[in-house]
Amino acid sequence: MFSLETERLVIREMTQNDFDAYFRICHQPEVHPYVPHISDNRDIEYGRFVSYIQMVYGFYGFGLWGIFLKEQDILIGQAGIESQIVDENGEIMLSYFLGNNFRSMGYAQEACGKILEYAREELEVDRIVAVIAPDNLPSIRLAVSLGFRRAKETVYQKKKGDMYVWQEHPAS
Repeated sequence: MFSLETERLVIREMTQNDFDAYFRICHQPEVHPYVPHISDNRDIEYGRFVSYIQMVYGFYGFGLWGIFLKEQDILIGQAGIESQIVDENGEIMLSYFLGNNFRSMGYAQEACGKILEYAREELEVDRIVAVIAPDNLPSIRLAVSLGFRRAKETVYQKKKGDMYVWQEHPAS
């Protein structure tokens, strides 16, 4: 099973055993507006979750991973990279969210920084995007602190957002 480690976190592929914690986090009022694709139907989401684990991790070798506190092995959120279509272009997209009780502690910065390092060094990715709702100021601050720059407005998954781009060697 794939995993990355930081000082405080383990970032790893999720398993079926992680579903209950994942489902709870996704339905927190502070999280759910930013993950609208997550259904309230537990059975449907469980099927999607298991399919994702079986199909995406093996096919791409990357995906959205669980973020776990290293010492307690508690799922606190999700982050990773995926191949997505944004404005009719194939992009590698960074996505992330944390449960409400784990925000403003530097965990997202730590996890996403490690994921970007992995994408650059191991996968040799030189461009990554993030699509962020304009009202999601904490997410915007995180992306900017990671070196992303706002590129343009876009519509992604039928919602307006701003596309931020990180590039290893930006055009001059």
